[in-house]
Amino acid sequence: MARIDVVLHRACVAITAGLVLSSAGCATNGANVASFFGGGPAKPKSVVVSDFELAPGTVSVDGGLAPSYRRKLGKVTPDQLKAELNTAVNEAVAESMVATLTDGGLPATAGSGEAVDGECCSVVVSGRIRKVDNKDQMKRRLSGLAPIKNNVTAEVKLSQEASGARKELLAFVGDDGVKPPAAANVASSATANAAPATTASTGSETKLTLSVAAEARRIGKVSANRILAFAVEQGWIAKPSQSAAN
Repeated sequence: MARIDVVLHRACVAITAGLVLSSAGCATNGANVASFFGGGPAKPKSVVVSDFELAPGTVSVDGGLAPSYRRKLGKVTPDQLKAELNTAVNEAVAESMVATLTDGGLPATAGSGEAVDGECCSVVVSGRIRKVDNKDQMKRRLSGLAPIKNNVTAEVKLSQEASGARKELLAFVGDDGVKPPAAANVASSATANAAPATTASTGSETKLTLSVAAEARRIGKVSANRILAFAVEQGWIAKPSQSAAN
């Protein structure tokens, strides 16, 4: 009788484990199995960089859109100009972020976060671009870090689709002074040494002013470095050797 009870118990455990994995809807590779048994989030099949919200007053139309591009637009309403500015800033952020994430070993693309609803194990990057405030500077001082030199930063969120629900994995402010690991440093170096970005341009005509385009690319790069640091911690990507990091 005791042996029968043990057999039945093992069978129940096996059936329960099978139901958990099948309901998760993800491939049962090592990383994904670990994620559902307390081993951390599953390695993403894709990383989608979605549009960031541009907080009011962060960038003005006059200071953000290149004069030549405004002339090309012709007669448009103020709301249309704001929409063009928002689109151009997001293009610049996404291009820089995708390039850095890809260099670091993550399968990143720009797109809509809604497009991956229900798609298992995809990770979505979203956020809000805003001006640096006193709380940001206070946090830096309390942490013993140098003051933030830039006027604009981003609140970034990393979430993942799994089991039909989206779970937040990471949230951070882009300029919190945390040093990225070797993986992010390698990506930063590769991106910095690459050919000049063609961000937010139509043909040879740039949409953004040089200063705003540079700031948008910086936000994308800094944010991507933090995501790569998280990816190393989770085992999604391998930490490069010391020789590769140098």
